[in-house]
Amino acid sequence: MTRPAILLVAGLIAVVSPGCAVSASASSQSGSSAGSSGVPAGAGSTGRPAQQTGDGSAGAGTGGAPAPAGPCVAAVNDLATSLFNGRVLIRLPKGLELVEQNPFFANLAANPQSTSCGSPVRYGAVGFFQQPDASMIQVRDTLLELRGIPAGTVTWSEEGTRGRNYTGAYTAAADAKTGAAPVRGWMVLREAPGDKHAYFALFETDEASWEPLKAVFQEAGRSLLVKPRALQGPESIQPAPKPEPAKPPKAAGTVKTK
Repeated sequence: MTRPAILLVAGLIAVVSPGCAVSASASSQSGSSAGSSGVPAGAGSTGRPAQQTGDGSAGAGTGGAPAPAGPCVAAVNDLATSLFNGRVLIRLPKGLELVEQNPFFANLAANPQSTSCGSPVRYGAVGFFQQPDASMIQVRDTLLELRGIPAGTVTWSEEGTRGRNYTGAYTAAADAKTGAAPVRGWMVLREAPGDKHAYFALFETDEASWEPLKAVFQEAGRSLLVKPRALQGPESIQPAPKPEPAKPPKAAGTVKTK
């Protein structure tokens, strides 16, 4: 697969280094829950935090004393976050906020962010790109390469493929050169009927927080919903201008003889 085929390259590279400037609009909350079906962080966001809908009331024990609280379990928001002019809906893990870096890529407003239970999410992103003429394995590996994780350092598990839809868990080994710690993550790649684009979601954490967060990452991925093309807003990615037609060669001049 050629990299120019993936239109989110500029968005991923533009935000790959911490401390880079962020000029983005915040994601908004949708009033309806997303249906179920099927790259690095900016800081200093002006985005609106996601609405938290958890129930903070405490149960009553015997004699009116509060019942002991159970262990905190990470969960997704009750309301879906709307991205890219309503094109994509997703129920994010509670506590996370995404900011649109450009019309086809959104990532965490701060890196890392904590879920409502305090577990750190080291990286999170949602976006889309033009569907390339390549296998899902090639698309998967290229997406992580653009994320900054070499495919040769990754181990995959819990993979599932149906048509142009893919889900999988990945483990990236520690990088001795950069000092980067090991990464555990969940990837979702989704196609939409009648749509020429591929849609994705990525969520990552550290080794110690993987088990508490894996289920909520998977649930967020299942909630990723792409609106039918007829209900989407205007195309955000402008097509490349058509080349000008070649001008016909000038006719050779005739030479008059005396």
